[in-house]
Amino acid sequence: MGKQLAAAITKYNDEDPSASIQVIHKDVPTELKEGEVLVRMMLRPINPSDMFCMRGRYGGFAPKQLPAVPGLEGLGIVNKLGPNTGSRVEEGQRVVAVPWPTAGGEGTYQQYVAVPEKDLVVVPSNVDDDMAAQFLINPVTAYGFLEVIQVPKGEYLLQQAANSVLGKELISMAQRQGTKTINLVRRHEVVHELKQLGAEEVIVTTDEDVTARVMQITNGKGAWASINPIGGEASRYLPSCTRQGGKVHVFSLFKEEVIVPMFDLHFRQIQWLENLPSDQARQEVFTKVMGFFADGTIKPPHASVKYSLDKAVEAVKKAMDGVGGQGKVMLEDKFAQNEE
Repeated sequence: MGKQLAAAITKYNDEDPSASIQVIHKDVPTELKEGEVLVRMMLRPINPSDMFCMRGRYGGFAPKQLPAVPGLEGLGIVNKLGPNTGSRVEEGQRVVAVPWPTAGGEGTYQQYVAVPEKDLVVVPSNVDDDMAAQFLINPVTAYGFLEVIQVPKGEYLLQQAANSVLGKELISMAQRQGTKTINLVRRHEVVHELKQLGAEEVIVTTDEDVTARVMQITNGKGAWASINPIGGEASRYLPSCTRQGGKVHVFSLFKEEVIVPMFDLHFRQIQWLENLPSDQARQEVFTKVMGFFADGTIKPPHASVKYSLDKAVEAVKKAMDGVGGQGKVMLEDKFAQNEE
């Protein structure tokens, strides 16, 4: 097969992630290892976590050297089966991986990726490409939160940034399993949409005393657990909204710090968790989440705009600028889609 295109990190740039990326040519994996499958990539979202990789700040991205290829999620087609494979996938099937081999610098921002067959999940025919490409980062995380937290019947889960893609998916999955949610947003115009998705309560943080309102909703008990995806000043009041001995889950920070009130930490036994336990990464969980895609429980928005892989620098700049709550910026590979 020769060479392939890849959008690789050639140097880390904390100020401008797009300056870390360069489109290069690299070898296509031809000698597949035992149990590996060659996947040709079709679509890859550009997530905030991908830009943390470009900044050199993402703990799950640890290549031994640069250049290295980022890209934590995406959709591809099985191109070739390696030795002792074929029990899970067939050539020509659309697949996602959990995880893609991004940690070592072989992420999805290239045309071909060699992946262990055991890490692949087949995409059902009724799940379209744009949705399937977003399988890992938000849906698996949202499902993982619900599995770990296990909110008892009648109690509430509190989440910040509820209007994010992850927030909306969490609302949909929570409603499906009977978990009630209290959702914090900053704008009135998103309240109706979240209610339509199944949110029991939506609080506009610019208008109300959040702690007082949460206590009113929960009859003075506080939320069973809380989710904080943004950090910064917004993390200050979350513990006071959470029950005695409850847990505040922190992840995907957009701010440099999390504010931890010492009173809640010491006297109310609030627990702060940085991420989900690793034992949640099980194949049956991934299969179940894909089922949520197939039955319509999860409906990630389609891409707001797509760029070809050779325009990766422009695509990252667009993702940095934001898309105003619309779908993600994605890198597409029409060559891979059309190749025989």
